[in-house]
Amino acid sequence: MMWDQAEKLRKMVKVIPSKPQSAVIKANHSKARVIAVTSGKGGVGKTNFTVNLAIALAKLEKKVLIIDADLGMGNVDVVLGCSAPYNILHLLEGGFSLNDIIIEGPLGIKFIAGGSGIHKLTNLTNLQLAHIVNQLTLLDNWAEIILIDTGAGINQNVMNFVIAADEVIIVTTPEPTAITDAYAMMKTFVHHRGTGILRLVVNRVVEVDEGKIATDKLVKVALDFLNLSLTSLGTVSEDSNLIRAVKKQMPLLLAFPTTISAHCIEKIATRLLYGKNSKRSNGIRGFFDKLVGLMQ
Repeated sequence: MMWDQAEKLRKMVKVIPSKPQSAVIKANHSKARVIAVTSGKGGVGKTNFTVNLAIALAKLEKKVLIIDADLGMGNVDVVLGCSAPYNILHLLEGGFSLNDIIIEGPLGIKFIAGGSGIHKLTNLTNLQLAHIVNQLTLLDNWAEIILIDTGAGINQNVMNFVIAADEVIIVTTPEPTAITDAYAMMKTFVHHRGTGILRLVVNRVVEVDEGKIATDKLVKVALDFLNLSLTSLGTVSEDSNLIRAVKKQMPLLLAFPTTISAHCIEKIATRLLYGKNSKRSNGIRGFFDKLVGLMQ
């Protein structure tokens, strides 16, 4: 029986509490690219991929922020090796600003714990909601890329994040059940009339052929049965060093930067930056405006 990845990580390591380093936001450019990283099921390595993708993008001199939007099972902090005592809802408390809830990670990566805080946005008054969204809009002044690590599955909470994002990366593995669930994610995306750009990553590939077969199969069925354009970002090789990196409370690309899976993720980061990107970004304000609309 395959456990959810977050559960396994929580059992594997105990995050050592440390004083968070607040991150100062300074104006830099226009709207950030908001990319939701999701999967049709748990246990495919989505969060590890998200964090290591952020590391790879940071190595390419991009300013990256991760928002952990996995309700109840968020573990971005575990993979980054840092603690996050505050979340988005703390912006409503006196004395807390955006800088206070942002945690500084390795290579200048920044991290916000969202989780249940994001899902409670619908319970706020319009004035409270406007205050939080206005604060979060400041992220567009610093971040070039914002990665939203969603929960696993295709429930409504997860789909809200996927539909609200301008770009979506679906992470799967070559296993038949994972491929089936990835297709279910795409089918639900179409049902909800999603408009974001969809890209695919096949993770934990043992042999090159199985990665190619899984990619070709999903791209074909997406086009044939859903009339959906799905672009492949590439595959990530299975790597036992990932478990060693988790135990060290370090992202793989920092703990073992020369491994084959690290190189795979670096190639994916390059394709993400320099590949075809035909959709104009609506920034983090556009994302949250759409998200709140979907949640109401």
